[in-house]
Amino acid sequence: MNKYENLIYRAIENKIIDYAKQDYLMNIELVQRLRRGRVMRLRQCASYVKLLLTALDGYEEDLIANKSIASFIYDYDNLEIPAKLQFLEHLVKELRHEKQKIVIWANFIATLKLIAKHLSKQGLNCKLIYGATPIEQTSIDEEENRESIRAEFVDPNSGLDILIANPAACGESISLHKTCFHAVYYDLSYNCAQYLQSLDRIHRVGGSEINQANYHFIQYKNTIDQDIESNLRDKTRKMQEIIDEDYGVYSLNMSERTTIIKHLRGFLRRTNANI
Repeated sequence: MNKYENLIYRAIENKIIDYAKQDYLMNIELVQRLRRGRVMRLRQCASYVKLLLTALDGYEEDLIANKSIASFIYDYDNLEIPAKLQFLEHLVKELRHEKQKIVIWANFIATLKLIAKHLSKQGLNCKLIYGATPIEQTSIDEEENRESIRAEFVDPNSGLDILIANPAACGESISLHKTCFHAVYYDLSYNCAQYLQSLDRIHRVGGSEINQANYHFIQYKNTIDQDIESNLRDKTRKMQEIIDEDYGVYSLNMSERTTIIKHLRGFLRRTNANI
């Protein structure tokens, strides 16, 4: 982390540690809500400091009591560029030098816009696709707009070589594997389904047999970034174990089937009589 984002992150982290000592005095439901809110604040800070200015539904705990730290948050854009963004710029330029197309994944809307604005200032042609929530029902026009951006991106001659997207909006609705072989993860969420779907955007049948898919994870040292990645890897492993498990397939003979049907019919008659 750069200077100010590190100061802010560590201040929040220390505050959480102090508050955690008092949690045993509260009821479990409140403690769980506080923990979710604190984790979200750490995620926000590790993605883009100014996200800390947004309100969280059901969470009003003040983690920024220090006035100087609060002023750093409000004025952050004038103080420094996040270290992640600087690294991302370097990585993208390096990949573009190799004529590679890149999809950049981030989970917060303000972070997506920050990335798009910064890369555009560097003269890099990029476009943005995002949705407010995973369950948002989009209009026909909006869907067409997303599809046109995707079509432009996968066109090798379009000049659009950088796509910035939110897994919640298009983690399962776009196929990029025929022309894009590099995915950059600016931040991660705990949603394993969205994570796995986003991985599959550049690794699918019909292109990945020939071209290697490359995943780049940008993380801050000694932060929640490593905890989230570890959590996702554990979930992925457990899901894979379930998929690979051998389950016995049982068949019923006709006499067993007839007996079951009689019992079901009798149950339905009794139920209807009770109603």
